[in-house]
Amino acid sequence: MVLNNEKEYPEICLRILKDLEENLPAHLKYHSLEHTIDVANVCNQFIEHFNIDKAMAKLIRIAAISHDYGYIVSPINHEERSIIAIQPYIKDILTSEEINIVNGLIRATKVPQQPKTIYEEIIADADLDYLGREDYDKLSNKLYEEFVYFDFVSDPKEWLNLQIKFLEKHRYHTKYSQKHREGLKCQKLKELKANLMAENS
Repeated sequence: MVLNNEKEYPEICLRILKDLEENLPAHLKYHSLEHTIDVANVCNQFIEHFNIDKAMAKLIRIAAISHDYGYIVSPINHEERSIIAIQPYIKDILTSEEINIVNGLIRATKVPQQPKTIYEEIIADADLDYLGREDYDKLSNKLYEEFVYFDFVSDPKEWLNLQIKFLEKHRYHTKYSQKHREGLKCQKLKELKANLMAENS
């Protein structure tokens, strides 16, 4: 996957991407370099759609690239690990206020999502954009592999139940995602429920 509009990303983002490429564990099938680039590309679409100014766009891009950086160490509290890991990179190029914004953006991706600003809503929706896309099954299967590896689920039926519960609770925050992603997401939820009924019959 190619990072769109790469020239707009600060050098720090490219360094983090290289670090992710070299050091993310192989068992991370979903939370991979590809996922990070996907989230960044969706954020880029939001930036253009909402005509976000360059200063804030830079902070969103930094957060998008670094939001899962902590997965290099562990999936547990990876958002806070990400925040800690990027501090040496950003402390000399961002103000304390900008750092706080970046930290808030990263925390906004934590499930259950609780974004407090429109910018946090953007990155939260970007992180779960795939829930309402045609590639849901492909990416969901990758996430299943991860969950099995970490013993978060034990079999496909437990995973099916988990997906249904998650989709039932999830809500997109921006009107853009509600318009462009909610329909397919609801369709997928109906499909998963039908699969569960078929398994139980």
